[in-house]
Amino acid sequence: MNLSTLLLLCFTLVVDASPLRTRNNALSLDLARITSLLGHTQIGNFSLTNATLPLSDTNPKLPPVSPGLTLKHVALGRGTQNYTCSSSDKTATPAANGALATLYDASYLASSYPKLLHALPAALVGLPVDAVSYLTVLLGQLTSPKPGSLILGQHYFTSNKAPFFDLRLGGDKDWAAAKQNASVTAPSTSSSGSQDHDTKQDVSWLKLASTSGTGIKEVYRVQTYGGAAPSTCERQKGSFQVDYAAEYWFYG
Repeated sequence: MNLSTLLLLCFTLVVDASPLRTRNNALSLDLARITSLLGHTQIGNFSLTNATLPLSDTNPKLPPVSPGLTLKHVALGRGTQNYTCSSSDKTATPAANGALATLYDASYLASSYPKLLHALPAALVGLPVDAVSYLTVLLGQLTSPKPGSLILGQHYFTSNKAPFFDLRLGGDKDWAAAKQNASVTAPSTSSSGSQDHDTKQDVSWLKLASTSGTGIKEVYRVQTYGGAAPSTCERQKGSFQVDYAAEYWFYG
């Protein structure tokens, strides 16, 4: 079975199984675009040697990877950016309160089919988080002897409000607490290729540096889709979440 048929089958099963039955024109277009990019792709061996971090997509660019580091993992993150409106002032700006996301192994796509990889964040936002997890379990069972192996790890914020990347969930030894090194506005052209998507809804692209951990020295968040807070707290009460997806590139 080629990768196109496999992914299309799994997406169909997930959408049908989802209690929300996520059927909308945007998602259908994203899936159609993904399958056209896949063509007759076959799953096989790969190397991250030729995978290219898309730093040229923004202006200004994020700083380059530090000398001596190599690419270790590429992941698709799907979760929420979290915010708080603690003021009764409806014109107040929501305060960022971290993020929570599951990280799915996308190293194979980064090495062999980057256009497909860059199209996936938009499609993942169109599916509920539980449905995405179900999808990756299906793919893991069909493509690997280790069920669930496409789940690489988790991204969350610590009690000290530090971004944390834990890849031990997927059986790796790497983890890192990090701090933001640089931030740039998401590019004006969305990763989905959709002309209707307002990229102001996308969270910034980031470079993060490890402050402690094992195996990870730098992390890039790129190809973001969604996640940005509304401009004011109008119609928002207390804590709330905004769905997002992004690529995470790990160097060590």
